[in-house]
Formats: sequence, structure tokens, C-alpha cells
Amino acid sequence: MKFLILIMRLMGITSLLPGILVADIVTTTDGSRLVGEVLGMEDGNLTLLTKYAGSVRVSLSEITTIQTENPAYLRLEDNRTIEGIVSPADAGKLNVGVPPVLVELKNLQHLWREFEQDPVLVAKERLAKANLMKWKNSMGFDLAGSSGNTEDFGLGLRADSTYGNKFRTVDLYLSYNNSHKENVSIVDETKGGAEYASQFTDHIGWYAKTDLESDRLEEIDIRATVASGLKYILWNEEDRNLSLRAGAAFRYEVYQEESGNDLDDPAIDFGIEHSRRFSDLLSVETDVTIVPSISDFGNYLLTQDSALVIPLGKESPWKIRSGLANSYNSTPAPGKEGLDLRYYIRLVYSWE
Repeated sequence: MKFLILIMRLMGITSLLPGILVADIVTTTDGSRLVGEVLGMEDGNLTLLTKYAGSVRVSLSEITTIQTENPAYLRLEDNRTIEGIVSPADAGKLNVGVPPVLVELKNLQHLWREFEQDPVLVAKERLAKANLMKWKNSMGFDLAGSSGNTEDFGLGLRADSTYGNKFRTVDLYLSYNNSHKENVSIVDETKGGAEYASQFTDHIGWYAKTDLESDRLEEIDIRATVASGLKYILWNEEDRNLSLRAGAAFRYEVYQEESGNDLDDPAIDFGIEHSRRFSDLLSVETDVTIVPSISDFGNYLLTQDSALVIPLGKESPWKIRSGLANSYNSTPAPGKEGLDLRYYIRLVYSWE
């Protein structure tokens, strides 16, 4: 009986040996010995999956030796690819495969395992995906009203379409806002526009845009702004975007009455575009534009739209956009306010 128990214990210990012994080892320049599973290496950093600290990234310059229990694929700077178990050699060198091939650590470009894809192919797929042009569309509805001591009703519609990829886009939009209070119009405007933007490099691009507007209450028959210039892109990532733009512009404004405020003048276009996604359920978006006339910098048009965007579910096409939009004309028609300020809550449906 004792002999049977001993055999069972030995079998249990033996069954645990693969989990104990099968491990990769990375030694660093400060003498640290990191034990885990080498997942791969690219961009000069090796990723090691450990039980005690999760995924750990170690710079190649901080590594003295690498040892693997199972075969790996290594690509050198001269694009040679070698397959085999990796073991330590002289300082700064590795042995790969059987018969061993001596490799200098400093010449290591990529490392990946059998269950991983070649980093070069991954990069090509990522670039192809980034270059894929596709449509993104959205339709938004603003609806507000009250009855009782005061009767008011407000309706807002906005349609947006974007065709492009990470490096170049065409944006189109059309919006209409109408509000009545005590059967008197307090907002009645129609806006539309288009913009084309393209990047030369990761941080520099150019743009061309036009905006059209008609506003009965501001007595504007038509306001047209055309601009083209350069963009400096600070961030262009999935969770955050920030760009600054500056260029030459032209302002054309025709008013309903002979107010003397008609404008036909070259101008300058300055703008800031920013978006930040904090989580799958919260984003912030801001767009600010100022267009001063060249002949008189005191004559300018300022527009701004800032909003919180809240998706109605992680995979839902519906979201709520709650924001503040304003337009300031430094030279309004006589008897009119220069500032139009509007708070809104918009229900938006998006599709591709």
C-alpha cells in the first residue's frame, strides 16, 4: 500500500515537471533573470509573458542572453531568417538551432514563435487596413419643446459622411436648425460644407474646405468661406486626434437688406480639431475655427463646437451627443447680436 502511494506521488510530481521546467529565460545587463514565455520582438523591444507580472517589455539593449525551450524564428538585420531553439553563447551572442548558428544580439531585428505571425506580414496587413478607403455616415436629430406658460419648439437635423482612411479623407455635412418661441422664429439656419485633407507625412498634411450658410434671422442670404492650407497633426491614433491648421481663405457674405455689411474679401483660416476617447462609453470632440479678414483683423468669424459623445452600448450604432455650439460674427447686421450660442442634445445613428 505504501509502495502504491509512493508511485502515485511520483506520478503527480512528474506531471508537474513540464509546467515547472518549460520556460524561457531572459537575462538583463543588471543581472536580472526573467522567467516566462518569450512572445516576440520588434521595434527593438522583446515581450516576455510572466506569471508574476503579466507581459513585460524589455529593450534589446538591456538584454545579455535569451534562452528558449521551444523553437523560435529570428530575423537578422540582413533579412536572414533562422529557426530553432535559442541558447546563450558568448557575451552578446546567441546560438540558434542545430547545428548552432551564432547570432549577435545587436543584429536581431525580429523574433516570433510558431503560433505567431511574421511581424513583417503583420505590418503589411496593418498598412493595407490603414490605406483602405471606406465610407462612414451618421444622421443626428435634435428635438426640444415645451408648453404651458410658454410655447416653444426646436428641431435640428445633421447629416455627415466621410470617405477615406487614416491618411486622407473627404468630409461632407449638411445641417438645419429651426426653433420657435411663442410662434416666433428664434433660429432658422441652414449650413453645409465639404473638406478634403491629406497627409504628406505622419505629422504634416494639407487641406481644402468650403462652408456655406444661410440664416434668415441674421438676415444672411449666403455666407461662403473657402480655405486651403497646411495641417500639423500632433496625434492621429484610434483613441485620440489633435491637429492644427492654417491657410489662406476667402470670405463672401451677402445680407438680405442694404446693411453695408456685405463682404467680399481675402482672409486667413485658423483651426483646431481635437477628439479624445476616454473609454468605449465616453469621448470628447472639439472643433474651433476663426477666419479674420486680411484687410481688417477686427472683422472675423469665429465658430466652435464642443461635445461629449456617449454611445448607447458598446456595439450600438446609436449615441448621444451633448454639446455647445456657437458662432460669433464681429460685424453683424445692424440691430443683430454678434453671438449665436446654442446648447444641444442630439441622438445620432451611425453606419458604414
